[in-house]
Amino acid sequence: MRYVTALLALTTVLVPSVSQAQTLKWDAYKGTSLRLLLNQHPWTTAIQPYFPEFEQLTGIKLVVETYPEAQFRQKVLVELSTGGANLDAFMLSPGQEGQLYAKSGWVEDMDNYVNNRSLAVGNWAFSDFYPSVVKSTQYAGVMTGVPIQTETTMLFYRKDLFQKYKIAVPKTLTQLEAAAKALNGKDGVVGIALRGKGAAATSQFAPYMYSSGSTWLTASGEANYSDAKFVGAMNLYTRLLRNYGPAAAVTMSWPEVTNLFAQGKAAMFTDASLFRSIVDDPKSSTVAGKVGFAPFPAGAAGRRPTVTTWALALSKGSKNKQAGWLFTQWATNRQNQLRVLLKEVPAVRRSVWNDPAFKAQDKNPEWTKAHLSQLATANPQWNPPVSSVGEVRDALGQAMVGILQGGNTQTLLRQAQQATDAIISKEK
Repeated sequence: MRYVTALLALTTVLVPSVSQAQTLKWDAYKGTSLRLLLNQHPWTTAIQPYFPEFEQLTGIKLVVETYPEAQFRQKVLVELSTGGANLDAFMLSPGQEGQLYAKSGWVEDMDNYVNNRSLAVGNWAFSDFYPSVVKSTQYAGVMTGVPIQTETTMLFYRKDLFQKYKIAVPKTLTQLEAAAKALNGKDGVVGIALRGKGAAATSQFAPYMYSSGSTWLTASGEANYSDAKFVGAMNLYTRLLRNYGPAAAVTMSWPEVTNLFAQGKAAMFTDASLFRSIVDDPKSSTVAGKVGFAPFPAGAAGRRPTVTTWALALSKGSKNKQAGWLFTQWATNRQNQLRVLLKEVPAVRRSVWNDPAFKAQDKNPEWTKAHLSQLATANPQWNPPVSSVGEVRDALGQAMVGILQGGNTQTLLRQAQQATDAIISKEK
């Protein structure tokens, strides 16, 4: 009943009558000014040159502000927490802020929009979006945004070294450790590189955790760090780094990991699929053309990579939700999804990956196959599903650093669990 009431109210705000709803056009909100806050991201770089097309199509004036990620996140948080009346649409990382924004009531529930055909303009076809990517936007019963790009966790490896030493590409985590051991020290490389820098490492630990059969939280919503499978996954992740990784692992986030691999000093790493653009580009990598791509290896619970998404969200306090929804549809339509994919920004629509224009310029079908093969089973919760994501990541990240430096795994995880539970209790 609450859903129906909310949907009726939304329809009334957006379109005064059924007849108008059935004839909604691109120029329905001509003369509106729409304020957008965007992160400095490859998607923004790819789509922004086409903004004048939207303005010409709709008569809506786009007022665009783009910031580096840390500044961007802080600015959005401040504006939403003070009502969000001057903010219309913005980029959102659901896995980072989704729980907080949904529980705080700061964002529109996009489920009310995407499943209401009367609010669609043209053949928008929401069914074309990957279900796992859509799921990654859903927190606290709210669809916090409409996906614009996505990435999964995959295995990057040196094809030349694997061929030279006759090592099979790992399909399981057990084989991953064996390969790391076999290649460590060969031709001046470490066996594997992974993030070890505190909070930055927690997101990349997630697929190891899921593939081992564990979860961030228990069924009752408390930290699950004492679970034997969680402990086993942590022991594996930290053992890989201690035994076969770089000496300075605790200082490494993604820039250091990808740089090490690009310099030809690591045999493998697991991280976000988008890093192909760094490690397989001759301009930034000495091993370009020698890089292999494979799905994340399976653990006892199977192959469970994570999926990370950026989305477009609408501020609850905006007076221009109608114009914001039109922009969201335009930015995520098939034409614009193909445009960003052609600029190597992984698309969220299934159809564009099969488009002849993309197939004709696909530089690495092996990467494409590995990336797409994982979307059906990928877990969207690459971060713990809590409001205070940063604090929880810091608590667990501190434990990971301690373990890497030789501390007892169970003791440090117990301390992190107590800290996490204290953080969660404040949210209730």
